[in-house]
Amino acid sequence: MAERLRLLLVDDDPASLHLLERLVEQEGFDVLKAMSVEEAERVAFEFHPHVVITDVVLPDADGYALMGRLKEKLPESEVMLLTGHASVERAVDAIRDGACDYIEKPVVRSRLVASLRKARQQVALKLENLELRNRLAAQVQETLVGQNPRIEEVRRTIERVAGSDTSVFVEGESGTGKEIVAEMIHRLSGRARQALIKVSCAAIPENLLESEMFGHEKGAFTGAAYSKPGKFELAHHGTLFLDEIGEMKPELQAKLLRVLQDGKISRLGSTEDREVNVRIVCATNVDVEKAIAAGNFRNDLFYRINVVRLSLPPLRDRLDDVPLLVTHFLSQINRKLQIGGVHVTPAALEKLQNYTWPGNIRQLKNVMERAVALRQGSVLDVSDFVLGESPAAPKSGNNLVIELGTPMEEVEHRMIMAALGACQGDKEKAAAMLGISSRTIYRKLGEKE
Repeated sequence: MAERLRLLLVDDDPASLHLLERLVEQEGFDVLKAMSVEEAERVAFEFHPHVVITDVVLPDADGYALMGRLKEKLPESEVMLLTGHASVERAVDAIRDGACDYIEKPVVRSRLVASLRKARQQVALKLENLELRNRLAAQVQETLVGQNPRIEEVRRTIERVAGSDTSVFVEGESGTGKEIVAEMIHRLSGRARQALIKVSCAAIPENLLESEMFGHEKGAFTGAAYSKPGKFELAHHGTLFLDEIGEMKPELQAKLLRVLQDGKISRLGSTEDREVNVRIVCATNVDVEKAIAAGNFRNDLFYRINVVRLSLPPLRDRLDDVPLLVTHFLSQINRKLQIGGVHVTPAALEKLQNYTWPGNIRQLKNVMERAVALRQGSVLDVSDFVLGESPAAPKSGNNLVIELGTPMEEVEHRMIMAALGACQGDKEKAAAMLGISSRTIYRKLGEKE
């Protein structure tokens, strides 16, 4: 390691303290010393030693009490106990309570050296893990940009839950960053070296979704010219992100529930069960409780996937974060296009911060990319950001003028975008207005959450 490790020696016998100091220095530690529990605590809390070697018998308390205090305040430190009255029972108790070793006095040099080298390895591992956690936490901070209390709570929850295999249910409007949350949970987890497999339940046609999820054997259905593993198999030992799970039909929900309960899948056209070890992260922008009440979503499946629930706020509820997001996206775009020096005027920033953003963060990013692509110079002003009015609730009599000869694909796109604008980005309402399913809107726009 780059830094020399600090070691605190605690013993009220000056001769013993001096002998231990010589042995420890030979192993490359910087030595701190104390002759009582009170002094040891003061030194430890000031200098944060990596390793502590303490005698059990001390004038003002015992080494066990000191170890308890250090483990509470300095959990990364390794604590070693020395005693002139060793016993197997006390040694077992000490190790159970957190000591890295329990050594009998008088100290045998070879025994102490072996213990020190083991402690050094443990400290190195802890420091490496701490550095990794800090780096990943910084990535969460960079990816989920914002200082609003609601987004800060989301970040804290991600950091707490990522290390477990707990199922996570992410809810929020389209464009709020649900897929980003799933990616961060995976990257911070112990499964990060394995695959993160994403399934858009709204974008895949209903008749193909079961095959995509569980795979199929050759000849299982018309067009199945070869065997194909499903997303569960591909995510084995990794993470499966089920995007827009609220769009999944109840029949398939029942099969998904069985897989989550049993940890086994069966490909279409096969009677063979295959074990799968998968961490599930689900997302939706529909009100699942309402879907359950309407009979469109299974209550038992919801309880299975809704272990930890994350609610992403819409951008209109954290407009104070718009300046940070603008700076973040501008930096990303500058790196992507290999340009520099482009900045936004205060007046333009005020305009962006006063908009309600029906498409949320995704819309803001698209607006930034468009403004940079069409810029006249290095300054983006009010006129560079074409937002239109903040959409209001849908009204009867809304008209959309489309020129004769416009390609049908463009007509569909304009109709969908107009409906989304009238419905403040709510795909369910827009779909109802157009007489189509929200699944069709996702497919036409080629969107993922």
